[in-house]
Amino acid sequence: MADIPETDVNIVTALDVSDSIGRHEEFLQQHGTAVALTDPAFLAAATAGPRGRIGFAVVTWAGPGQQRVVIPWTIIAGQADAERVAARMRAVTLVDRTHDGGGDHETEAPPAGPERLTDVSDAIEASAALLAAAPFQSDRNVVNICTNGIDNVDAGPGTPRARALAQRITINGVAVGERPDVAAYLREHVIGGSGAFVLTLSGARHASDLMAYKFVHDIAALED
Repeated sequence: MADIPETDVNIVTALDVSDSIGRHEEFLQQHGTAVALTDPAFLAAATAGPRGRIGFAVVTWAGPGQQRVVIPWTIIAGQADAERVAARMRAVTLVDRTHDGGGDHETEAPPAGPERLTDVSDAIEASAALLAAAPFQSDRNVVNICTNGIDNVDAGPGTPRARALAQRITINGVAVGERPDVAAYLREHVIGGSGAFVLTLSGARHASDLMAYKFVHDIAALED
């Protein structure tokens, strides 16, 4: 156990790639995350703790069982680390659009199927499992659930949320896009734990600033 590095906090960011995500929402999530990682305020927060480093991972999610780790666990302990992770974030393909010819939103919704669902429950469970498997020890663990919709699978996220909170995981939310009900849904049904909060990400102009603000508060909200 002595050889396992310790971090001040481990953060999983879970990005929505369900079929309701268009190019605008995809850009907001990807660009905002990538640029935020090299923001001076985030770098200062990430290195200000007693260990001077955080653990960071990114997973995408959609319908049941459709999670993919796109940024495996890595340590951010300075600008070089942050730039490396940001480059990986920019290079990854978040949404596979080959099924619709590479377009944005379809003009008519195809028949409902598992690939079109928004499974917030699975996103929470997958993120909690990723935290449990982290190769870094930390007493502080955060999940960021980014989504432009509400859970439409089974009973919703109540049980996975309760399990995550019992493990002392803080769940924060990012409402992506213009739907006014998503932020309220996240506040009522998804977020929880120490310092939990919801932000709304709707405009490309300030996407990186908002995500940087979020990451800073992921860290600062957990400080005693």
